[in-house]
Amino acid sequence: MTEHLNLSGVSHGYGDRLLLDGIGLVITAGEHVAIVGENGAGKSTLLRILAGLEAPDEGTAVSHGRVGYLAQTHGLPESFTVGAAVDASLASLRGLEAELDRLEAGLADAEDDELETYGRLQTEYQLREGYAAESRVEAALDRLGLGGLDRKRTLGSLSGGEQERVALACVLADPADILLLDEPTNHLDARGTAWLEDRLAAHRGTVVVVSHDRVLLRKVASTVIEVDAERRTVTRYGNGYDGYLREKAAERQRWVQQYHEWIDAMEAEQRQADTVTDRMGYARKRDNDKMGFDFKAGTWQKAATSKVRNAQERLRRLEASPIDRPPVPLRLAAELAVEPEVPSGASVAATESGDDSLLTASAVLVARGVAVPGRLGVTDFAARTGEKILITGPNGAGKSTLLSVLAGTLEPVEGLVQRPARIGYLQQELELPQRPTLRLLPAFAAGLGGNIDEHAEALLRLGLFRTSEFHVPVGSLSAGQQRRLALARLLLGGYGTLIVDEPTNHLAPVLVEQLEEALAGFTGTLVMVSHDRALRDWFARCAKKSDNSRTDDAGRWIRYSMDKGVLAPA
Repeated sequence: MTEHLNLSGVSHGYGDRLLLDGIGLVITAGEHVAIVGENGAGKSTLLRILAGLEAPDEGTAVSHGRVGYLAQTHGLPESFTVGAAVDASLASLRGLEAELDRLEAGLADAEDDELETYGRLQTEYQLREGYAAESRVEAALDRLGLGGLDRKRTLGSLSGGEQERVALACVLADPADILLLDEPTNHLDARGTAWLEDRLAAHRGTVVVVSHDRVLLRKVASTVIEVDAERRTVTRYGNGYDGYLREKAAERQRWVQQYHEWIDAMEAEQRQADTVTDRMGYARKRDNDKMGFDFKAGTWQKAATSKVRNAQERLRRLEASPIDRPPVPLRLAAELAVEPEVPSGASVAATESGDDSLLTASAVLVARGVAVPGRLGVTDFAARTGEKILITGPNGAGKSTLLSVLAGTLEPVEGLVQRPARIGYLQQELELPQRPTLRLLPAFAAGLGGNIDEHAEALLRLGLFRTSEFHVPVGSLSAGQQRRLALARLLLGGYGTLIVDEPTNHLAPVLVEQLEEALAGFTGTLVMVSHDRALRDWFARCAKKSDNSRTDDAGRWIRYSMDKGVLAPA
């Protein structure tokens, strides 16, 4: 099988921050690969180098075949229309069509070489299923929740999620030999994700995907490549994502054991040298046989000196071949402290009507008759103290709009909202840093008051960042690190009510699982929107466990579905 992607001696970084150090990597034709690693380890950078969009500082990167690349953010001008974006993605195929038309017009008088060229291009066009390109685009847009989208609309008029889905449809309109996809499921609902999985699994070419979606990783990837942030290397694992998890756990266990054995051997040799040295100064009572005493003492000292020398030599050899301390993996260790709820009073929009039946003493978050034309139909909602609520539904159903209304970042055109004075809100689309040169630690502490050292200790204890990252400018953080920063401010804010929109986006899978543990132990009120199928399964397990153990209505786990702006129990 021929290689499709080959990196040799690649080193790359930004400024004084080295991400990849002398790595080598071969991905063969038809291989389906997942790239995993901590946020900020260099996964997206590696994908851009593989795509040929970024040249490494050192080494070579070679690809064989057409490359289709999807970035976390598409990068197309907002002035582009949807139709222009589709045309750009099909430019190669359209050029092939034009050349076939030109050659076909002169087939009657064509030379042998022109006939050969025509046959070769026609074969390529058929293999790429060029005749079905337009229908593929329409099918992709439909499956991604954008069916019937006006091709004349500009990308700037679409939401961020809609723009990313248009970009994904464009990449898949003329599937390349090599597909390089960076977090392709971030803006997909369950239907779109299932369709994408089937497309990628059936792709006869090479697939390389960076993703936090644990279900997709299990279904699509036969090989996992981990980018190690500490050692700046890449490591290949076989047997799919579950095989990677098992092998990774066994590898770390071996590393920890070897490190402790090395430490024990160092300490044993040092004790041996120290003990013999101490005994060399013994005060043995000398008898009347001075010559015999001196001879015995001299002989013993020679032997002891030899033992010390041998121990020191073994110690030197151990020091010359050290076993590095295994890095402490990032581990979200949040114990969510809850401050007492203080109602802020009702926020009343244009038309206040109806009764106040939803405004009960136990309801801490209430919306009555709220509506945003074109985005959210007339909706009632109530969350009581300690309830955990998950809202699911297709793209465009109005879920994020409802959360924005509940959190107070979007005023409804009509209706009433009552909320606590303090709400922790994690948006789906994070805003770009207003001060990109601000360092991570001051950005985390901004507006929180208190001592910066206390904030540093709290952030380190949370486990989402290492001390070495505290001085990185927020403008240089990856999308995943930006998400972790927002999550850290949320988790350490002491909020009694949390509203979170797609909390797993951009997070490494291991951190997602730890976030689930933290939220499971949260005693406050949680309202969450998510398309993450593994997280939805976790929610269902928690709901079942709660139903089996609950003696009252406190702490209920409730699921709602939403479609076309209408909220209903799932």
